[in-house]
Amino acid sequence: MSVQDKPLPDPAIAYMQMMRKFMRLSTEWINVAAESLGVNSTDLIAGSYLSENGSMTAGELAKVMGITTGAMTIAIDRLERAGFATRENDPVDRRKVIIKPKQLPAKLLTMQESIARELHSIFASYSDDELLRMTTLAREVMLVFEKEIFLLKRS
Repeated sequence: MSVQDKPLPDPAIAYMQMMRKFMRLSTEWINVAAESLGVNSTDLIAGSYLSENGSMTAGELAKVMGITTGAMTIAIDRLERAGFATRENDPVDRRKVIIKPKQLPAKLLTMQESIARELHSIFASYSDDELLRMTTLAREVMLVFEKEIFLLKRS
């Protein structure tokens, strides 16, 4: 019997069901947050990605976002209007545009801080060892999703 044929214990099934609900709620939160900021979810994700990873060319951002460069140009217009980013010509290659993140809008930071406060109070009830195990589990789950996203993009 392979690992995949082995029936999952009830807690594992419950965890997978909870993860599906968590992903749905995360997507819903992104959509609602984006709407309240006057952007769409793709724009919010792109702005957050820039904030976390720093400046990059429009082509690089399009690639990591999985959208065409034409669609990215339109998204960058919206990101600039919403105050998420600025664009500058690449001083080395005039054909390229560099997208630079600006500080995330205060309204978004307030929304994120609200969640962070509540999560912090939940995490405080767990030991460091328990949190490290949860972090390991979350990292392993993320790797599965990264692999599956890669495979879907290739198909």
